[in-house]
Amino acid sequence: MISSQPSLEELFDHVWGMLVRGGADGRHPYHFPSFATIHNQRGIEQRTVVLRKADKGKRQLICYSDMRTRKVAGLAENEQAHWLFYNHGSKEQIRARVTTQLHHQDESSNEKWVTIPPKNRGDYLGPVPPGNLTDEHTDNRPVSFKQNPTEENTQSGYKNFALIVSTVYHLDFLKLSRDGHIRAQFNWRDDKWEKSWVAP
Repeated sequence: MISSQPSLEELFDHVWGMLVRGGADGRHPYHFPSFATIHNQRGIEQRTVVLRKADKGKRQLICYSDMRTRKVAGLAENEQAHWLFYNHGSKEQIRARVTTQLHHQDESSNEKWVTIPPKNRGDYLGPVPPGNLTDEHTDNRPVSFKQNPTEENTQSGYKNFALIVSTVYHLDFLKLSRDGHIRAQFNWRDDKWEKSWVAP
């Protein structure tokens, strides 16, 4: 909750506080943001992802992906991406411009992979690359996984697991209110955050 006449510093702390909560709380509205990428051939593509973690000190937003997705292919072409968060209850929107770094079969991705319970690894076990056309409906999960997911029969999914680390360089905050909307922007320049008011 922010005051009716907040300072820029209060808004900045509020924005990051809500992002951190969104990454930690699966019931928070910011846990399922939109993530947009730019592709050389297909243009802009947007999808819902799970915010796994937000880190104010490192300016990071983190999500996971199957390495074979078009999302990852787009980031390989262009490291720029956008996140969009909206909380219907508080009528607050956060937009984040970021640069991204992909981690695949490295120390960072392995640290995250080992924390994922076998029952949650099904998204990375699909025999068909996500997004590919199929002749009939498939949930794209092996029978062995559906019968009994174990550490052993889900370990092969690690080759498809990707960690996407986004480093934020621009934040746009908007709060809708009958008493008057509030909008501010925060830009990372010269190793510090520049904070500015913006007309809603």
